[in-house]
Amino acid sequence: MDQVEFEAIIEHTRKSRKYRELNLPEETLQDMLTAESALGGSKAEVTQRFRKKLHNVIAPYLEDIDYAQETERMKACFQVNPTPDQVKAWALSVMQKHASTRERLPHIEAFCQCLRDHIDTPNRILDLACALDPLLLPWLNFPNETEFLAYDIHQPRLDFLNAFFARAYPSAHAIQQDILVNPPSQPADCAFFFKEAHRFEKRSPGCNRSFFQALPVKLIIVSLPAEDLRGHHSLVAYHTQLIKEAIAGLPWELEQTQVGNELIFFIHKR
Repeated sequence: MDQVEFEAIIEHTRKSRKYRELNLPEETLQDMLTAESALGGSKAEVTQRFRKKLHNVIAPYLEDIDYAQETERMKACFQVNPTPDQVKAWALSVMQKHASTRERLPHIEAFCQCLRDHIDTPNRILDLACALDPLLLPWLNFPNETEFLAYDIHQPRLDFLNAFFARAYPSAHAIQQDILVNPPSQPADCAFFFKEAHRFEKRSPGCNRSFFQALPVKLIIVSLPAEDLRGHHSLVAYHTQLIKEAIAGLPWELEQTQVGNELIFFIHKR
Protein backbone atom coordinates (compact mmCIF):
# COMPACT_ATOMS: atom_id res chain seq x y z
CA MET A 1 0.00 0.00 0.00
CA ASP A 2 1.50 3.34 -1.03
CA GLN A 3 1.23 6.61 0.92
CA VAL A 4 -1.60 7.96 -1.22
CA GLU A 5 -3.73 4.86 -0.57
CA PHE A 6 -2.82 4.98 3.14
CA GLU A 7 -3.92 8.61 3.49
CA ALA A 8 -7.09 7.96 1.48
CA ILE A 9 -8.17 5.22 3.90
CA ILE A 10 -7.52 7.51 6.88
CA GLU A 11 -9.48 10.38 5.32
CA HIS A 12 -12.40 8.14 4.32
CA THR A 13 -12.57 6.76 7.87
CA ARG A 14 -12.51 10.17 9.51
CA LYS A 15 -15.37 11.38 7.29
CA SER A 16 -17.49 8.24 7.57
CA ARG A 17 -20.93 8.57 9.17
CA LYS A 18 -19.91 6.16 11.92
CA TYR A 19 -16.86 8.12 13.13
CA ARG A 20 -17.02 11.72 11.89
CA GLU A 21 -18.72 13.13 15.00
CA LEU A 22 -15.99 11.68 17.23
CA ASN A 23 -13.29 13.66 15.41
CA LEU A 24 -10.77 10.90 16.16
CA PRO A 25 -7.10 11.86 16.48
CA GLU A 26 -5.08 11.35 13.32
CA GLU A 27 -2.43 9.54 15.36
CA THR A 28 -4.93 6.87 16.46
CA LEU A 29 -5.97 6.00 12.92
CA GLN A 30 -2.40 6.11 11.60
CA ASP A 31 -1.15 3.83 14.39
CA MET A 32 -3.82 1.20 13.78
CA LEU A 33 -3.50 1.26 10.00
CA THR A 34 0.30 1.09 10.19
CA ALA A 35 0.07 -1.96 12.45
CA GLU A 36 -2.29 -3.73 10.07
CA SER A 37 -0.21 -2.78 7.01
CA ALA A 38 2.85 -4.35 8.63
CA LEU A 39 1.05 -7.71 8.68
CA GLY A 40 0.94 -7.72 4.88
CA GLY A 41 -1.81 -8.66 2.47
CA SER A 42 -3.71 -6.84 -0.22
CA LYS A 43 -5.15 -3.37 0.21
CA ALA A 44 -8.60 -4.89 0.68
CA GLU A 45 -7.34 -7.29 3.36
CA VAL A 46 -5.45 -4.57 5.23
CA THR A 47 -8.46 -2.27 5.07
CA GLN A 48 -10.79 -4.97 6.38
CA ARG A 49 -8.50 -5.77 9.32
CA PHE A 50 -8.08 -2.07 10.07
CA ARG A 51 -11.84 -1.46 10.12
CA LYS A 52 -12.42 -4.46 12.38
CA LYS A 53 -9.75 -3.39 14.87
CA LEU A 54 -10.95 0.21 14.81
CA HIS A 55 -14.49 -0.91 15.58
CA ASN A 56 -13.31 -3.09 18.47
CA VAL A 57 -11.36 -0.19 19.96
CA ILE A 58 -13.89 2.57 19.31
CA ALA A 59 -17.13 0.65 19.93
CA PRO A 60 -17.22 1.62 23.63
CA TYR A 61 -17.23 5.27 22.53
CA LEU A 62 -20.25 4.84 20.25
CA GLU A 63 -22.75 5.68 22.95
CA ASP A 64 -26.12 7.41 22.77
CA ILE A 65 -25.19 10.44 24.89
CA ASP A 66 -25.96 13.76 23.23
CA TYR A 67 -23.08 15.81 24.63
CA ALA A 68 -24.34 19.10 23.21
CA GLN A 69 -27.64 18.55 25.00
CA GLU A 70 -25.90 17.45 28.20
CA THR A 71 -23.75 20.58 28.07
CA GLU A 72 -26.88 22.73 28.00
CA ARG A 73 -28.31 20.78 30.96
CA MET A 74 -25.06 21.28 32.84
CA LYS A 75 -25.04 25.02 32.13
CA ALA A 76 -28.60 25.29 33.44
CA CYS A 77 -27.59 23.42 36.59
CA PHE A 78 -24.69 25.75 37.34
CA GLN A 79 -26.61 28.94 36.52
CA VAL A 80 -28.53 28.61 39.79
CA ASN A 81 -25.43 28.27 42.01
CA PRO A 82 -26.14 24.61 42.91
CA THR A 83 -25.37 23.03 46.25
CA PRO A 84 -22.83 20.16 46.38
CA ASP A 85 -25.70 17.68 46.59
CA GLN A 86 -27.35 19.19 43.51
CA VAL A 87 -24.08 18.93 41.58
CA LYS A 88 -23.81 15.27 42.59
CA ALA A 89 -27.40 14.62 41.50
CA TRP A 90 -26.65 16.15 38.10
CA ALA A 91 -23.41 14.16 37.74
CA LEU A 92 -25.22 10.92 38.63
CA SER A 93 -27.85 11.61 35.98
CA VAL A 94 -25.13 11.86 33.32
CA MET A 95 -23.05 8.90 34.49
CA GLN A 96 -26.18 6.77 34.46
CA LYS A 97 -26.17 7.05 30.66
CA HIS A 98 -22.69 5.50 30.25
CA ALA A 99 -22.51 1.70 30.65
CA SER A 100 -19.15 1.20 32.36
CA THR A 101 -19.67 4.23 34.62
CA ARG A 102 -23.23 3.15 35.48
CA GLU A 103 -21.88 -0.10 36.98
CA ARG A 104 -19.98 1.91 39.59
CA LEU A 105 -22.85 4.07 40.80
CA PRO A 106 -24.22 1.77 43.55
CA HIS A 107 -20.76 1.85 45.17
CA ILE A 108 -19.62 5.36 44.22
CA GLU A 109 -19.02 6.54 47.79
CA ALA A 110 -16.94 3.47 48.68
CA PHE A 111 -15.03 3.63 45.39
CA CYS A 112 -14.05 7.27 45.85
CA GLN A 113 -13.14 6.76 49.50
CA CYS A 114 -10.90 3.86 48.47
CA LEU A 115 -9.10 6.16 46.02
CA ARG A 116 -8.69 8.95 48.56
CA ASP A 117 -7.25 6.54 51.11
CA HIS A 118 -4.38 5.80 48.72
CA ILE A 119 -3.85 9.17 47.06
CA ASP A 120 -3.45 11.50 50.05
CA THR A 121 -3.22 15.15 48.88
CA PRO A 122 -2.10 15.23 45.24
CA ASN A 123 -0.66 18.16 43.31
CA ARG A 124 -1.52 16.70 39.90
CA ILE A 125 -3.58 13.73 38.71
CA LEU A 126 -3.74 12.26 35.22
CA ASP A 127 -7.04 10.62 34.24
CA LEU A 128 -6.18 8.37 31.29
CA ALA A 129 -8.83 7.29 28.78
CA CYS A 130 -11.09 9.19 31.13
CA ALA A 131 -14.58 8.66 29.65
CA LEU A 132 -16.94 10.19 32.27
CA ASP A 133 -14.69 9.46 35.24
CA PRO A 134 -14.04 13.20 35.85
CA LEU A 135 -17.63 13.43 37.04
CA LEU A 136 -16.36 11.67 40.17
CA LEU A 137 -14.66 14.90 41.24
CA PRO A 138 -17.57 16.05 43.46
CA TRP A 139 -17.04 12.88 45.54
CA LEU A 140 -13.23 12.95 45.53
CA ASN A 141 -13.01 16.37 47.19
CA PHE A 142 -9.49 17.20 46.06
CA PRO A 143 -8.05 20.58 47.06
CA ASN A 144 -8.93 23.40 44.64
CA GLU A 145 -5.28 23.71 43.62
CA THR A 146 -5.00 20.06 42.54
CA GLU A 147 -4.40 19.98 38.79
CA PHE A 148 -6.54 17.35 37.08
CA LEU A 149 -5.66 16.43 33.49
CA ALA A 150 -8.16 14.18 31.71
CA TYR A 151 -7.23 12.43 28.44
CA ASP A 152 -9.58 10.86 25.91
CA ILE A 153 -10.03 10.61 22.13
CA HIS A 154 -13.76 11.46 21.98
CA GLN A 155 -13.85 15.20 21.14
CA PRO A 156 -17.55 15.89 21.90
CA ARG A 157 -17.07 14.30 25.33
CA LEU A 158 -13.96 16.40 25.95
CA ASP A 159 -15.80 19.58 25.00
CA PHE A 160 -18.52 18.66 27.51
CA LEU A 161 -15.95 17.99 30.25
CA ASN A 162 -14.12 21.26 29.61
CA ALA A 163 -17.41 23.15 29.91
CA PHE A 164 -17.97 21.40 33.26
CA PHE A 165 -14.42 22.14 34.44
CA ALA A 166 -14.77 25.82 33.52
CA ARG A 167 -17.70 26.11 35.90
CA ALA A 168 -16.61 23.89 38.76
CA TYR A 169 -12.92 22.90 38.58
CA PRO A 170 -10.73 25.63 37.06
CA SER A 171 -7.57 23.57 37.66
CA ALA A 172 -8.90 20.72 35.50
CA HIS A 173 -8.47 20.33 31.74
CA ALA A 174 -9.63 17.74 29.22
CA ILE A 175 -7.21 16.93 26.39
CA GLN A 176 -7.65 14.97 23.17
CA GLN A 177 -4.69 12.61 22.94
CA ASP A 178 -4.12 8.97 22.05
CA ILE A 179 -2.29 8.01 25.22
CA LEU A 180 -1.11 4.67 23.82
CA VAL A 181 0.66 6.33 20.89
CA ASN A 182 1.67 9.40 22.88
CA PRO A 183 1.65 8.86 26.67
CA PRO A 184 1.38 12.03 28.78
CA SER A 185 4.75 13.54 29.66
CA GLN A 186 3.62 15.67 32.62
CA PRO A 187 4.92 14.33 35.94
CA ALA A 188 2.11 13.64 38.40
CA ASP A 189 1.46 12.11 41.78
CA CYS A 190 -1.07 9.65 40.43
CA ALA A 191 -2.66 8.34 37.23
CA PHE A 192 -6.15 6.88 36.95
CA PHE A 193 -6.57 4.17 34.33
CA PHE A 194 -10.10 2.87 34.81
CA LYS A 195 -11.62 -0.02 32.83
CA GLU A 196 -9.28 0.37 29.88
CA ALA A 197 -6.24 -1.91 30.31
CA HIS A 198 -8.10 -4.90 28.82
CA ARG A 199 -9.04 -2.81 25.78
CA PHE A 200 -5.42 -1.71 25.37
CA GLU A 201 -4.47 -5.38 25.39
CA LYS A 202 -6.88 -6.07 22.52
CA ARG A 203 -5.54 -3.15 20.53
CA SER A 204 -1.87 -4.05 21.02
CA PRO A 205 -1.14 -7.25 22.99
CA GLY A 206 1.41 -6.71 25.73
CA CYS A 207 1.34 -2.92 25.47
CA ASN A 208 0.33 -2.22 29.07
CA ARG A 209 3.83 -2.93 30.38
CA SER A 210 5.59 -0.32 28.26
CA PHE A 211 2.67 2.07 28.75
CA PHE A 212 2.91 1.84 32.54
CA GLN A 213 6.67 2.28 32.36
CA ALA A 214 6.30 5.43 30.26
CA LEU A 215 4.01 7.21 32.73
CA PRO A 216 5.93 9.76 34.87
CA VAL A 217 3.88 9.10 38.00
CA LYS A 218 4.46 7.61 41.44
CA LEU A 219 1.18 5.69 41.58
CA ILE A 220 -0.99 4.12 38.87
CA ILE A 221 -4.51 3.16 39.90
CA VAL A 222 -5.92 0.65 37.45
CA SER A 223 -9.46 -0.68 37.60
CA LEU A 224 -10.98 -3.55 35.65
CA PRO A 225 -14.36 -5.31 35.72
CA ALA A 226 -14.69 -8.26 38.09
CA GLU A 227 -17.49 -9.69 35.93
CA ASP A 228 -18.79 -9.27 32.41
CA LEU A 229 -21.56 -6.71 31.87
CA ARG A 230 -24.26 -9.37 32.22
CA GLY A 231 -22.78 -10.75 35.42
CA HIS A 232 -22.51 -14.26 33.98
CA HIS A 233 -18.74 -14.77 34.06
CA SER A 234 -16.06 -13.88 36.62
CA LEU A 235 -13.12 -11.96 35.18
CA VAL A 236 -11.15 -11.73 38.42
CA ALA A 237 -8.47 -14.31 37.58
CA TYR A 238 -8.05 -13.12 33.99
CA HIS A 239 -7.77 -9.42 34.80
CA THR A 240 -5.55 -10.01 37.83
CA GLN A 241 -3.18 -12.00 35.64
CA LEU A 242 -3.22 -9.23 33.03
CA ILE A 243 -1.92 -6.69 35.55
CA LYS A 244 0.58 -9.04 37.18
CA GLU A 245 2.09 -9.92 33.82
CA ALA A 246 2.31 -6.24 32.88
CA ILE A 247 4.54 -5.46 35.87
CA ALA A 248 6.33 -8.82 36.30
CA GLY A 249 10.01 -8.37 37.14
CA LEU A 250 9.73 -4.64 37.77
CA PRO A 251 10.69 -3.21 41.19
CA TRP A 252 7.18 -2.01 41.86
CA GLU A 253 4.67 -2.81 44.59
CA LEU A 254 1.14 -4.00 43.86
CA GLU A 255 -1.92 -3.79 46.08
CA GLN A 256 -5.31 -5.11 45.06
CA THR A 257 -8.85 -4.72 46.33
CA GLN A 258 -12.39 -4.81 45.01
CA VAL A 259 -15.31 -2.42 45.34
CA GLY A 260 -18.57 -3.70 43.94
CA ASN A 261 -17.93 -5.13 40.49
CA GLU A 262 -14.63 -3.27 40.09
CA LEU A 263 -11.17 -4.66 40.72
CA ILE A 264 -8.76 -1.93 41.80
CA PHE A 265 -4.99 -2.28 41.45
CA PHE A 266 -2.61 0.17 43.10
CA ILE A 267 0.74 0.06 41.33
CA HIS A 268 3.44 1.89 43.29
CA LYS A 269 6.37 2.75 41.05
CA ARG A 270 9.70 2.83 42.90
